[in-house]
Amino acid sequence: PWSTIKRVIEEELGPIPTTFAYVDQKPLASASIAQVHRARLLSGEDVVIKVQKPGIDESLKTDLGFLFSAARILEFIQPEWERTSLSGVAGDLRASMLEELDFNKEAKNTIEFRRFLLDQGLMNVAAAPRVYLEYTSKKVMTLEYLNGVSLLDE
Repeated sequence: PWSTIKRVIEEELGPIPTTFAYVDQKPLASASIAQVHRARLLSGEDVVIKVQKPGIDESLKTDLGFLFSAARILEFIQPEWERTSLSGVAGDLRASMLEELDFNKEAKNTIEFRRFLLDQGLMNVAAAPRVYLEYTSKKVMTLEYLNGVSLLDE
């Protein structure tokens, strides 16, 4: 609900009116770890705010820990499965998924990808939004609003 998302934004960035002129309370999109809201900065730029759902980090850590433990048990019960490195795959998956919980890292990756597109003259082929680092934290990321279609939809 909006009240929960608003609390996360304000815990991470401070009171909404000090940064945003407007935030749409209805999510533009929602996924397993975060939801996205359209907004407008006080400077007038249209943005989206990606907000991590509260408690998702602990839930994901628990689920992925169970997956890793189950893989180890299977390797113990079926020793020939140890050669498949099932627990190694589960461990890599766990590390990768937990890294996605840090929006500062995602922001850095988005900035690098945008720089690559610009350097290669590919911004007419694909787009990456500008990241507003001053309004980004571990649990909230503010990005330029892009109006378009997903490459997946094309």
